[in-house]
Amino acid sequence: MDDGGGDVLGNLPRTRPGRRSEKREQRSKRKPAARRQPPVAGRQDEGPSPVRDDADLVGDAVRLAAGVAEAGLRVANGITRELFRRLPRP
Repeated sequence: MDDGGGDVLGNLPRTRPGRRSEKREQRSKRKPAARRQPPVAGRQDEGPSPVRDDADLVGDAVRLAAGVAEAGLRVANGITRELFRRLPRP
């Protein structure tokens, strides 16, 4: 590849400059301060949430399995419809 003037990459520098531009430095210096919400009076940090009982875990597993089965049925339904649509009609 030559350094011809008509080349798209001809305007790019051959190496990366050693320092960033002044515009980048100014932008990084003006970072806005993060706003913190004041603590609510009378509320203490409770720590980790309480452990859920086994009924919820089993229920979640059943709901997950039902959701996966439903997704599979939807895919199968879509494939079946597409196959029937492509069949030649008598």
